[in-house]
Amino acid sequence: MMKPFVSVMSIMISIFLCSGCSSAPDGLEEVEGTGLTYSENFNAYDGLNEREHVEFFKPAEAQPLPTSILSEHHLLEKGIDLDLLPFEVDGENAYVVTSEDRTGKVTHQVQLSYLGKSEEGNLDEFFIVSVTEMDENPVENYEVAAATDSVGNRFEKQELSGDDFIFQQVLTTNSALLYRYYEYDEAEEKLNVVGTAANEFYSYHNGFVYHVGYLIDRQKNTEKVQDNMPNLTRNIILGKDISKGR
Repeated sequence: MMKPFVSVMSIMISIFLCSGCSSAPDGLEEVEGTGLTYSENFNAYDGLNEREHVEFFKPAEAQPLPTSILSEHHLLEKGIDLDLLPFEVDGENAYVVTSEDRTGKVTHQVQLSYLGKSEEGNLDEFFIVSVTEMDENPVENYEVAAATDSVGNRFEKQELSGDDFIFQQVLTTNSALLYRYYEYDEAEEKLNVVGTAANEFYSYHNGFVYHVGYLIDRQKNTEKVQDNMPNLTRNIILGKDISKGR
C-alpha cells in the first residue's frame, strides 16, 4: 500500500482551526477553480451550488504545509484507517474551497480523496468525503417520498444519531445523478470539478454537512462490501473506530 501523504491531516487541522476567519488558511496557495461540488439531490436545501466569493486552493500533496495544533474535529484529528476501505489506496489528498457570505463569515469545504488506480494508472475506485461547515441542518425536515431517487436508484433514510439522519443512494440502475468531486490539474494549475456516477451518502451532524461518494470495482463490490459501507460511513461521521493508530 502506498504511504499516505502526510500533509493531508495538516491541511485539515489548519483549515478548521481557522473556522470563520476572513483570510485564506495559512500555508495554502490560491489557484483558479472551474466549479463547485455539491449533492445533486440536496443542493436545493443546503445551497452549496450557489456560494459567493469562492476561493480555491492547491491540494495538500502539491505543497508543504505548516505544523498546526490539532483541531477538536474527530475526523481531522484521526483521519480514516485505510485498511477499512474495500480497495488498495494508491493516492490520498485534500482539497480546500472557501466561500464568504454577506456578513463576511467564511465557510470552509474540505474534500478528502482516497483513490485506487488500475495497472494502467486510471482511476478505478474511490472513496471521497466532503465536509462543509453549516450552522443549521438543511435537511432537518427532509422526507423521503419514494424508495428510489429521480432516476430509479435505491434511496434510503436511516437514523444517524439523535435527531440527525443519513441518506443513502445506491447505484441499482444504469443511470445516476451526477456525483461531483474536485481534481487538481497540475499542468493548468487549476481545480476542476469531475462529474461521474457514484454511490452516495449525505448527512448533517454537529455543524457539518457530510457528502460521501464511492465507487468500487464490480468484482470487489460484493453484497458484504455494500452492507459494510453504511456502517463505515456512519462511523466516520460519528468518529467511531476510524483512528489510524498513530
